[in-house]
Amino acid sequence: MFVIYLSGIDGCGKTTQAEKLAARLNEAGFDSEYQWLRWEPSIVPLIKKVKRLLGRNSRSATNSEQLKAGENADHASWNKLKKRLLAMGPIRWLWLKYATHDYFGAYKRVSPSWKADYVIMDRYLFDFTIDQSINVNMPPEVLDQKLRSSAVGKMQRPDLSIIINLPAEIGYQRKMDGTPVEYLRQRETSYKVFATGDNALQVDGTLAVDEINDIIYSWIVGKIGK
Repeated sequence: MFVIYLSGIDGCGKTTQAEKLAARLNEAGFDSEYQWLRWEPSIVPLIKKVKRLLGRNSRSATNSEQLKAGENADHASWNKLKKRLLAMGPIRWLWLKYATHDYFGAYKRVSPSWKADYVIMDRYLFDFTIDQSINVNMPPEVLDQKLRSSAVGKMQRPDLSIIINLPAEIGYQRKMDGTPVEYLRQRETSYKVFATGDNALQVDGTLAVDEINDIIYSWIVGKIGK
């Protein structure tokens, strides 16, 4: 199995590009499939309850500017709570232990169903690393090294990585789904950490959909071409 990782901030068009890439590779004779595996914590119901309690600012908004400010304020409250808790060594250790085992458990459940020669991953291991690096206030490249000895270190790492770069403000305007622009800003530069070297590609997410797809497809075929 050859893993091609494709990601970027919300709104960059990664799902569209991953699906189009899988379809084009299949048409060209490369046995490919699209998969999605972002970590969804088993304690999501509890997390949602806490977020609802902290989410008063966005709920009281009456226009788009108030909504944007409210979402950022709610996100800041949630971040402040997480940072306060995860600044405590024992809690941080327990959280990372839980998170890595929980995500690896999801990987073990679904990865046996991946049968194609080339698996196009929309969200995967590096998304998990970026999210946790923000949670524990650690550079993503440093946490990536530490996680190699954890449960997620047993997951297959991407053979090729593609990051679609997009300014957070544009991603926010495209999505408008309740994701705070501050949340996107936190992740905007982190993705570039995982798009360096000969086996990685960065693409301008402001280009037209077909133009982005042509760039990605040409690069991939150049790497795996028969």
